[in-house]
Amino acid sequence: MESRFVQAGPVQLEYFEQGHGPDTLVLVHGYTSSAAIWRYTLEFLSEERFRVIVLNNRGAGNSDRASASGPFKEEDYSVETFAGDLFNATEALGLDGFTLVGHSMGGATVAQYSLEHQDRIKGLVLMNPAPLIGRSLKDGWEEELRESLKGGGPPAGDMGFNAPHVTEDFKQAVMADIARNPVERFIGGRRSMAGLRLRDRLHEIKVPTLVMGGDRDTTVGVDNILAEYQALPEANRHLHIYHGSGHSPNVDVACWVSNVVGSFSEMAWKLDLQAQSRR
Repeated sequence: MESRFVQAGPVQLEYFEQGHGPDTLVLVHGYTSSAAIWRYTLEFLSEERFRVIVLNNRGAGNSDRASASGPFKEEDYSVETFAGDLFNATEALGLDGFTLVGHSMGGATVAQYSLEHQDRIKGLVLMNPAPLIGRSLKDGWEEELRESLKGGGPPAGDMGFNAPHVTEDFKQAVMADIARNPVERFIGGRRSMAGLRLRDRLHEIKVPTLVMGGDRDTTVGVDNILAEYQALPEANRHLHIYHGSGHSPNVDVACWVSNVVGSFSEMAWKLDLQAQSRR
């Protein structure tokens, strides 16, 4: 897909677009990854049914890593900042009534966005979201992370690379983007996720919301995935757990993810049309 750019408030973000269907999906990647992580998911989304926008957050891919005053600082790579960029990007692209999908830290980003702008979306998908209640960081974590980055290797993470269909060129594309990350993004992102306090506000989300994840996710833990689901209003919450999948079902079971997200978005679209007809 052709790389495009959108001015999202103070930053220019790279994005990719696929399809021309009536139902719009916006996909948001996680902590250290980039838009490249969605490649297999996109392969199974019908271009006739869906228009898909895949964003690179600031610091990812070819999106901005600096402003006019200099490189972004650690605090510029937070869930709140990403959610603000997401709002500015979708507004600049003229998007309204779309389904918003976030993976890992992207799940926290779209949750933050939805708490502030749920009038702009018709459906929300939290895929293996970073624990929305936060998590403690061990003593010395920052020094340890900085030291590991000096060795040239990115932080370890489950990106679904062990699935039999995953090719070497896909792995290389994802890892190349991760290797380009500024140190500030690694540090700021982890600190931001540790401080999340969104779970207690999930009851405020009134649009249909699908929580999905793999039962072998050891990155965020199935207990946290289920806790996000239980914190949502019963009337509009949905759950899908993939047996045998880990932290990145959008890679290792991409076909099923595309089917489930597509069906959910279609349902949310119909509910939205029904709600509009009653107004």
